[in-house]
Amino acid sequence: MSQQYSDDDLVYIDPDAREVIKKVEWNAKENPQSLPYTKEEGSKGSHRRRKFFPWGTYRSMKRIFHLEKKKEEEAPKKTLKDVFEKPLEETFLG
Repeated sequence: MSQQYSDDDLVYIDPDAREVIKKVEWNAKENPQSLPYTKEEGSKGSHRRRKFFPWGTYRSMKRIFHLEKKKEEEAPKKTLKDVFEKPLEETFLG
């Protein structure tokens, strides 16, 4: 994500790509402006449904859609053989 958002920013989210599209803009009547969309040609007699982009505060959207992924843990560097050698040498008898 190239642009950073504060937790209080209202943003549109693409749920499939799990990314922020842009900040919510307001019209003169103080309603959120809808996102522009392109009409795609469908087969005769059918029409494509308009894609829904939910919007909310960045804080709630990142929790719901897991926008900020956690860093993956590093793979263990020891093999299973190396790990089992130590308990075999130093047995614990209580």
